Amino acid sequence: MAVLAALLGLGLLSSPAGAAGELIRVDANGPVDIRADQITYDEAAKSYLAEGEVEIIRGVNRIFADKARLHSQTLVAEAEGRVRLNTPSETLTGQRMLVDLQGGAGKVYDGQIFIKPNNFYLRGQEIEKTGKDSYHMDRGSFTTCDGANPAWTVSGRDMDVDIEGYGTMRDTAFRIKDWPVLWSPWAAFPAKFKRQSGLLPPQVGMTDRDGISYSQPYFQTLGEDQDATLTLNYMSYRGLDYGLEYRYHLAPGSKGIFMVDYMPEDGMGQELKDNFKNVEAYDSRYWFRMKGDQQLFNNTMLLKADVDLVSDQDYLREFAYGYTGFEASNSRFIEWMGRELDTRHSTWRTNQINLQRYWSTATFNGSLTYYDDLTTNNKTTQQQLPKLTFDATRQAVGDTGWYFQMGSAYTYYYQDEGARGHISDISPTFSLPLNFNDYLSLEPSFAWKQRFFSVDRDSSTDTGDTTGTTELWNFQTQASTYMYRVFEMGTPEDPLKIKHAFKPNVTYSYQPNIDYEDIALLARQGQTQNRVNKLSYGINNTLTSKRIKRDDETGEVRPIYRDFLQFNIAHAFDMDQFRSDDQDPHYWGNVDAKVEIYPSKYLYLEADSSFNLYENRWDSINSLLKTMNRRGDSITVDYRFTHDLVKQVRGKFTVAVTKEWSVSYINHRDLDENSDFESIYEVAYQGQCWGIRAFYVDDIEERGYFLAFSLGGFGELFGWGQIRSTGTTSN
Repeated sequence: MAVLAALLGLGLLSSPAGAAGELIRVDANGPVDIRADQITYDEAAKSYLAEGEVEIIRGVNRIFADKARLHSQTLVAEAEGRVRLNTPSETLTGQRMLVDLQGGAGKVYDGQIFIKPNNFYLRGQEIEKTGKDSYHMDRGSFTTCDGANPAWTVSGRDMDVDIEGYGTMRDTAFRIKDWPVLWSPWAAFPAKFKRQSGLLPPQVGMTDRDGISYSQPYFQTLGEDQDATLTLNYMSYRGLDYGLEYRYHLAPGSKGIFMVDYMPEDGMGQELKDNFKNVEAYDSRYWFRMKGDQQLFNNTMLLKADVDLVSDQDYLREFAYGYTGFEASNSRFIEWMGRELDTRHSTWRTNQINLQRYWSTATFNGSLTYYDDLTTNNKTTQQQLPKLTFDATRQAVGDTGWYFQMGSAYTYYYQDEGARGHISDISPTFSLPLNFNDYLSLEPSFAWKQRFFSVDRDSSTDTGDTTGTTELWNFQTQASTYMYRVFEMGTPEDPLKIKHAFKPNVTYSYQPNIDYEDIALLARQGQTQNRVNKLSYGINNTLTSKRIKRDDETGEVRPIYRDFLQFNIAHAFDMDQFRSDDQDPHYWGNVDAKVEIYPSKYLYLEADSSFNLYENRWDSINSLLKTMNRRGDSITVDYRFTHDLVKQVRGKFTVAVTKEWSVSYINHRDLDENSDFESIYEVAYQGQCWGIRAFYVDDIEERGYFLAFSLGGFGELFGWGQIRSTGTTSN
């Protein structure tokens, strides 16, 4: 193969006369390398003719062809026969190509352009590159589907495409395979793969509350670390709702999301009240929610904010779905912040601003907590504005063998109507860990709690002191031992060790009875005044595996440890109850157990229970099971039981029927009432370049379906749903 390095100086180059309409500009710096089976130079034309396995290299751009001519003065390349031009983000292929490698204009005939970042294909008989990232076709098509026979295409005339912007075309047809499905005289489409301002796909729906609804979001970038989304929600029955979402991520640990929805006038307010669907006839309605984290003072302090303010108790129940509904908002909070909202059925909304500071031996927390009870005017709801805590972590007292730790707190309790007041607590604890030849550990500890208070009386029947102090102390001793055994398992090629750690423990606790009858009710807040004199005991078990494996993140071969099973059981004996004169003393406490199993990333189980020996019943059972496989099948079951209060199960089952098709079923059931709170059935198809979701919702308040279509590279372009109410709201 002949090799020629044509070192052509940029200062000697000029664009060819009269070629401006045929050429486009391409970044190209440095020399041009031509490789081919045969290279000849035409002195008169000042061009190189390369034939057979041609490769032309100009910076990061490469041309491959069967035959090519390069004009040395203009750096214009004419290539034909299996032509391919590779750039860092694009691949152009065709039968013939004309391109200016210097500043670079060109055309490709019977060609295709593949844009790698968003899997975007442009096809046409004549594709002209009109700028660095722009193209024009008299007749052409685009798709994001791989293969010569794509699942869908959009074709038309006079197509202009600006990568990182939008494309436009006339006489547009959307085709599934070769069948035209939709036609439009003109169409615009996004052709970008980076964050960029513009309209997002709309959602369309229909409910008996809203009528026909249309949601149109607009996304606005505000720099690399901030953006906002404005959403206009139109409901034919109710009117307009305006939504705003603002996100920022200024630095690690400093990020947040603000969301607000405002409906100036609810056109269905009175009708929903008259039909017993809503508690009140609402006029204007709103929902403001936010979560934020902010590092302060060189990352020495962390400020967290969680705000959830809603206009009325029916809002979240009514506006559960859609771009700005509860479900979508909660999902974005979980994904972005790792924290979720109170459930949408809860009428008790928690708002908190928290400031944290950590030292090596102490921690500080300051918070403002506001509880919003949506069923009342909130004037009698007790708030903590603020609550300040300072805790000293466990630390040695010199060389004495003693250890010291301390908790302290100040809270101002506030309510518009009712008792208010200041309460301060300080609670130092001293302990003396003792070890007897590693066979027995003994740790006695003594704690003192001093309270200072200045509060109001709660009512006329509250006659206790409003200022003063109280004292409370307790003593505790814990004895434990630690035993373990390592089991050799596996093979020399795949060694496995399992360690069983076994820790039995016995604890004695004592606290005297404290009489608080002479202090105001608010001053007793959070105080335990009953006498404690009990002996508790339990066993903690842990199974830990050790394998020599390759780390998934670093690729390093090293020991991998996993605590794959923990099982704890505890019981207590009340000495005072045993000695009491009660006719039916209950001196044995409940048997409490907790298990956590996590053998691999495909299986997780946790459960806790409490068994009442005297009633011979379970007082509570809670369990959570999550399992999945490599195929994509998954099962999640969450069971909650509290005697005479709750007996519910929530499950989600997903079956990956094929690589593309999946079916899911979500059910939340009240086992006592033998009725469902919620059932959701979903069928989804996700191919390489398109998808469809269809789900049906049936709960105690609403019933209906929703369809969502998505195209690869564009997201969900169209959604349609119809939801009807099924329940009523009582006053």
